Amino acid sequence: MKIAFEIKVPEAEAFFGLMNEAADANARYEALLSAGPNVIAAYDGEKLVGVGAGGDVTVHPAYLRRDIEHNMKKLVRW
Repeated sequence: MKIAFEIKVPEAEAFFGLMNEAADANARYEALLSAGPNVIAAYDGEKLVGVGAGGDVTVHPAYLRRDIEHNMKKLVRW
């Protein structure tokens, strides 16, 4: 499936689902909310598979080998 990229803060439920798979969630979500329009989210269909702000990118472990982080950083110049 093709990965879709969106410049927006993802819904909290999707974000915490991703973070539960990948990293520390609470502090990172607060950082995303304060980043506003400098947030990019990657979706595989309806599933959030990557999110980034200010150069900090998190990608779901199952999607690490798909160049998502690289493509996110190309789309948004922090």
